Amino acid sequence: RRTEGAVRCCACAEVPLRSPPEPPIQHRCSVPRLCTFHSASRRAVARPHGGAAGAAPCEAVRVRPVQGHGPPPQSPHAGHTSIIVHKDEFYYGAGGISSCAPGGTLLGPPDSVIDLGNTEVTEEIFLEYLSSLGESMFRSESYHFFERNCNTFSNEVAQFLTGRKIPSYITDLPSEVLATPFGQALRPFLSTTQFHPPGGNTFNRDNGQS
Repeated sequence: RRTEGAVRCCACAEVPLRSPPEPPIQHRCSVPRLCTFHSASRRAVARPHGGAAGAAPCEAVRVRPVQGHGPPPQSPHAGHTSIIVHKDEFYYGAGGISSCAPGGTLLGPPDSVIDLGNTEVTEEIFLEYLSSLGESMFRSESYHFFERNCNTFSNEVAQFLTGRKIPSYITDLPSEVLATPFGQALRPFLSTTQFHPPGGNTFNRDNGQS
């Protein structure tokens, strides 16, 4: 017969009931997003996002373009991109790597957002990675309008976080422009152009921004 909280066998020995196993500890991950701005810039955003049933909670990383004044473009394009992950937005320009709250630059919210996938890169590791980029590939003096810009940075960071590149229509845009007579005519001027969206803060390893 049964007694509360115990099982009685035929030898009348009481065996305590086992407690149900505790659920496994869930590890947080991130889902990076790429944000693009058609009129002036592009950026990528990552925000907290729940995964599939049984999966650990994740943070999404997306890309979203910002549309300027006038009719929408006939083909996908962007002037600036950024990455939002771990609750902040990160981008690169003539002032080096900067960070801000999502949508915190004068460009405002992006025009479109693209999910890049999931990442398990922790915030600590990510900030260390950005610090190393700011001291090597993406110093402020390394900025070049065509060859090393915000899109180059977004592509590099996206691959580090997810192993995936950002869409080719973004990264191929400079070569497509330079392949035209108009682009060649403007190249001397554009090559010396310095662009950096105002409103952010120079990246700082200690707290993500200065």
